[in-house]
Amino acid sequence: MKNEHSALAYLVLFLILAKLSPFIITALVMGLYLSIIVDYVTRFLGLLVKRPSFLPRLISNVVIFLMITYSAVNFFPVVIKEAQRVLSEINTIRSSLEELKIPSWISSILNNLSASFSEGALSLVNRLIGYVPSLVTAAIIVVITSLIVSSLKRLIGDNVHYLFPRDPEDGKRFMREVYREFERFVGGQVLVAIFVGVFVGVGAFLCRIPSAFFLGMLAFITDFVPYLGVVISAIPLLMLSFSVHGLNGILIGTIILVVANQLEMWVLAPRIQSNALNIHWFIILITILIFGDLFSFGGVLIALPFLIFLRNYWKHYVMGG
Repeated sequence: MKNEHSALAYLVLFLILAKLSPFIITALVMGLYLSIIVDYVTRFLGLLVKRPSFLPRLISNVVIFLMITYSAVNFFPVVIKEAQRVLSEINTIRSSLEELKIPSWISSILNNLSASFSEGALSLVNRLIGYVPSLVTAAIIVVITSLIVSSLKRLIGDNVHYLFPRDPEDGKRFMREVYREFERFVGGQVLVAIFVGVFVGVGAFLCRIPSAFFLGMLAFITDFVPYLGVVISAIPLLMLSFSVHGLNGILIGTIILVVANQLEMWVLAPRIQSNALNIHWFIILITILIFGDLFSFGGVLIALPFLIFLRNYWKHYVMGG
């Protein structure tokens, strides 16, 4: 007898936990993403480094964690520094226009813009400071989860009869199908993210935008966050572009991001992900928006695993595949 009710109950339980404890569940999902990324990098390095057998995985873990740490450590200082420059530029423009005796309504708009920018930046910093304890806890969980996923898979496989007592073999087969499809999706996303990171980094370098290596690295890391990732990477890119090239820099940075995003959406993702996530882009977008509204940032990350699980559930249990 199959286990459709048990599988559905576990999905509902997961969504409830994601709502009640978003930081922990998001960290667990990020750890799962990270472990699969490390697995793919390990397989690639295994072609180059044969002995000792543990060395490819060790190198993969070190490289991936250094990339994430580098991006995280540089993100906030760059944003804060460039935000101060943007505010300074706004004040300079306002002072110059005041000397020209501009109309009072224009001066009022500039004053409101400057005040809004300052208040927004201060509010963002205060919120981030408030999240620090949770972020530290989440970061520890991400690292631990990514390191022990292999052990967890073996543990679940050995005890699947407790999860699906009615038909353990059917439950194991269903879980294996869901995980393998999610694994293929993340593996394809690794290739897409590499292209996006290289494109943004090289584009920034050719356009003489500072910190091109950091921008490329950030674009690679955030590309694993559907739709929201491009917004995260856009913030420092546009700020750094503005600091060097002024208003033209915003146009340059926007062109780099738009071209990278369009190539990913229309050329790379459809080809690379066609065998892993054959779901219409509009359904993916709506699901991400709904989950983002329901579960905040974590919803963006769990939306695609939810779709993969739901599609496999429908195929496996409803349609009898």
